[in-house]
Amino acid sequence: MAETCSNKLISFGASVTGSQHKRDRRPNEDAWMGGQSKFGSFIVISDGLGSKPNARQGAKVACRAVKDALRHWGNSLDATPTLLLRLIHILWNLYVLPASENDSATTCLFVFVSSEGKLVMAQLGDGLVAMRKADGTLHRLDFERTGFSNQTTGLGISRSTQDWQTLTLPVLETGDAILLATDGIAEDLQSDRLSDFIAMLLTDFAPMPPYQRWQALCRELREFPVPNHLDDKTLAVLWKQP
Repeated sequence: MAETCSNKLISFGASVTGSQHKRDRRPNEDAWMGGQSKFGSFIVISDGLGSKPNARQGAKVACRAVKDALRHWGNSLDATPTLLLRLIHILWNLYVLPASENDSATTCLFVFVSSEGKLVMAQLGDGLVAMRKADGTLHRLDFERTGFSNQTTGLGISRSTQDWQTLTLPVLETGDAILLATDGIAEDLQSDRLSDFIAMLLTDFAPMPPYQRWQALCRELREFPVPNHLDDKTLAVLWKQP
């Protein structure tokens, strides 16, 4: 997956297979992507629902759907975030064919910064979307579960853009950084340490060359200090460097 650096916006991430999937000889069912073009910069992560037979592919094409939707949406000055979310659903539904939507269900979390600096953060399903301001203060989207405690929603389950949590801001300021993480990481991050965790990622990993950074991040995720956590682990960061 691409790591990018443009106009002081840097994006990077990594994904590793969880210990349970390794034992079961199943593939990583998380996915992530980062990129930039004339319309802006983005990162996206997805977590295919483990009970679904096409979860891995559902997660992969969720990233593709976000990338393609942003390209079309970013070309229209008057398009609302709701239209962007609708387009993501439509493209994802097409990309999972011939598999069924239900068999491919996946969470979807993304951040987009337009070429003019406008910020959109969005979350459908479990995981973490958190912005660390340059002064260390933290803002996060809070996804609220419905139904049983282990149930979530996602593409292939949700039928309404109202199921998304979104935040739109006029500008991403210098020094601000945004973290996306799937449940394999998010469930084990203490809220009072989250700002420090993001700061560590920026200090320890951002200065590295891209390939070295990816290797180091994968190592860090495999050795994540909660050894009994079984889930796949994926994170992505978008940072406006000082």
